[in-house]
Amino acid sequence: MPIASSQLVFYASSGMPINDTYRSGGDINSGIRIMFNDLDASTTITTYSSDIRDINTLTVSGWNNSHTVIGESITVSGTGHFTGSSTFSGILGAKLSHATGLGNITVSGTSQNNIGTVYVNESGFQRSFYLAEAGGSPKTFYEKVFIKNNSQSTELSLAYVRSTGTGLMNTKIIYGLENGKALAPSGAGVEESVANRLTAPSNVSSYGSGVSGVWPSGAGSLLPTDYQGIWLKYSLDADEIAYGPYYIDISGFSS
Repeated sequence: MPIASSQLVFYASSGMPINDTYRSGGDINSGIRIMFNDLDASTTITTYSSDIRDINTLTVSGWNNSHTVIGESITVSGTGHFTGSSTFSGILGAKLSHATGLGNITVSGTSQNNIGTVYVNESGFQRSFYLAEAGGSPKTFYEKVFIKNNSQSTELSLAYVRSTGTGLMNTKIIYGLENGKALAPSGAGVEESVANRLTAPSNVSSYGSGVSGVWPSGAGSLLPTDYQGIWLKYSLDADEIAYGPYYIDISGFSS
């Protein structure tokens, strides 16, 4: 059976820094999906679940119209629609307060139908390069994400990652695949982390923006439930902030 695109998911690593001092990288956090797009609208946030049994609180963080970071906790109660009072111009992340949802929880805005979704058995989503900014001199940031094959039965053979589209971040970000992946015989490098997101990892041989096959030797596969670490390298000019969409995907052959 072919792998559906919805089964190939980008997840966070266990260390997704909110500033330049926190640890970056580590193993996969398969409860948090990575979001690569921005919301360019002034909107309040509405939440609702696909499962009437869901009772939870979703904490949303982002920018307001003055580009100040704000946060708001919004009720999730079954399929009812609950709307917050804060106006967001950009979303940085959303996370459930209590474990995971029983249904798919939609996070929507008044001018955008679907900002993001917290899927069943997951706990949230987060923007890559959360609040990264260069300040008065250029900076280069390193964050690790994972691509995971969520299929329970189908392998993605000859799997390769590539940067796609012409998003603003695509002109600034290059990436390198970690030298190892989960469920591989050696597992080398799967859990590498660095002291902070200004420190380069050691388990990446090279960076670029073209096609890159998964471990080993660029000719590997993603077995069912397998995942591959990808380090993103983001170079900002002086006084520049992390902003704009980024496009990256994975392809291969179902077998």
